Amino acid sequence: MVKQWLGLFLILSSPVWAFTELKVSLDKNPLLLGETAVLELVADDQVAHQPDFSVLDQHFIVQGPSMGQQMQIINGKASRTTSWRLLLKAKKAGTFVIPAFQIEDISSSAIEVQVVESSASTQNSNDPVLFLQSSLDSSELYVQQLAYLEVKIFFQGDLQRGSLSEPKVDGLSIEQLGKDKEGSELVNGERYRTFTRRYRLIPERSGTFVLPGSTLSGEMLDRNSGRYDYFAQTKAVSATASDLTIEVAPRPDNFPGDWLIADLVSLNEEWSPATEQLTQGEPVTRTITLTALDVAEHQLPDLPLNAPDGVKLYKEQPQAKQAERNGTLVSQKVFSMAVVANKTGELVLPEVKLPWWNKKTNSVHYATLPEKRLTVEVNPELPQQSSVPLVTPALQGSVTETAENNPWQWNYTSSVLSLLWLCSVVALLWFRPKRAVVTKAMVHNSASAKANPKKLQQACHNNDAGCARQWLMLWAQQQFGRAPASLTELAQWCKDENFAEQLQLLNQQLYQKDQQNWQGKMLWICWSKLVLEKPEDKNALPELYPE
Repeated sequence: MVKQWLGLFLILSSPVWAFTELKVSLDKNPLLLGETAVLELVADDQVAHQPDFSVLDQHFIVQGPSMGQQMQIINGKASRTTSWRLLLKAKKAGTFVIPAFQIEDISSSAIEVQVVESSASTQNSNDPVLFLQSSLDSSELYVQQLAYLEVKIFFQGDLQRGSLSEPKVDGLSIEQLGKDKEGSELVNGERYRTFTRRYRLIPERSGTFVLPGSTLSGEMLDRNSGRYDYFAQTKAVSATASDLTIEVAPRPDNFPGDWLIADLVSLNEEWSPATEQLTQGEPVTRTITLTALDVAEHQLPDLPLNAPDGVKLYKEQPQAKQAERNGTLVSQKVFSMAVVANKTGELVLPEVKLPWWNKKTNSVHYATLPEKRLTVEVNPELPQQSSVPLVTPALQGSVTETAENNPWQWNYTSSVLSLLWLCSVVALLWFRPKRAVVTKAMVHNSASAKANPKKLQQACHNNDAGCARQWLMLWAQQQFGRAPASLTELAQWCKDENFAEQLQLLNQQLYQKDQQNWQGKMLWICWSKLVLEKPEDKNALPELYPE
């Protein structure tokens, strides 16, 4: 009862319907003389008036119409339709026009119908008829150019079972696309049922290829073998399609870059979060999607993504996929990366430009992303000056130039740095035994435990420097068989510049007298990238999430 009242409420609360569209369709066209076709007229509302179907009587024998009304409620949204179905049989062969039908002020489109006479040669025969056709959308290709191979089975009668051979040629990569499609076609005035199978074909080298026709072996009902269809026996049948010749040209000499031939190529990018302003040291995600038509996913190249000075890119493994849309193969390759700006001010990311060969115009085209201009703001949580500066060579050059112009300033700076260095050495020697004891105790207490990346991730996201160091040392003990004496030694073992830089920042946070607010997000990103790369040596890093 509640459901009934709810349904009534949804109906009454829905917006007022408006009759706006009238669609007409015919299930067969062309039509054999003597064959029956179904004409359907559908209105997008409940309509009380019936259109005038008497205009069909001139060229067709008409049965009907039968009328039906339907209402659907999906996610609270209601829709209603009214439909009329008629059975048509042409009175004679020829080309006729089913005129537009009109209800109120809305009209349907007109349909041109072709009616052909059926062939008398097989009209009264009960023998099964079967043949195959193979076709290629283009017989002249470039190397690596994708083409579509279609194998179609035509038959009359009852095909009980069948096996279709797969096309195979050395130097041609052939792979089936989608599932077989069933339909019907007219051939020489005869109606045939059809099964269509499509393949994508890619030549791997230039030259001339002969593609043998596919062969179908199967069984069909033999109507002459029994008095009743129930007792009819099957009859073995087979058919072979004609061979196809393919000419494959080599890659043009004037093509720049990696060879890519397609029907259409495009580049799109997204930023998360979507912003034109970045914060110094804060990562943002840039996602670039490469889309190509008539290209297989494995043919998509990598993009030339370069970072300007003051920017670091932490790239993920590209993800490729493909799907068939309206008979066309669409492939995509997604490049995702974390972008970290270390310098404030205006940031210009260079243009991304990918050459490709347009198979329609037979010329070089370019898919491009224009240069991206961003503003990098100062991060108040990051130290703007550091006792162990992480500078680029350009910044080091500016320090040297200043020292040459002012020798007193250089000597004063050198003295201060030397004093700080001596203090650091004394502090390391003083605290080293304690840290070694702590590390040994931690490893001893966790001898049976494994380093849990989720703990490290949590420590980095909570900016907990002490906990992050603890879990890194445990991970190093598990990975290398012994715990390093310091984070600096761990950086030397891992031999990764980005990871070493983050360990240095963590070290400064732990042992500097004037501590700053440490941000652990980049440490987690660099560690994850280091583990996912899995170097092939005896000290290969463990999986990111060990069991």
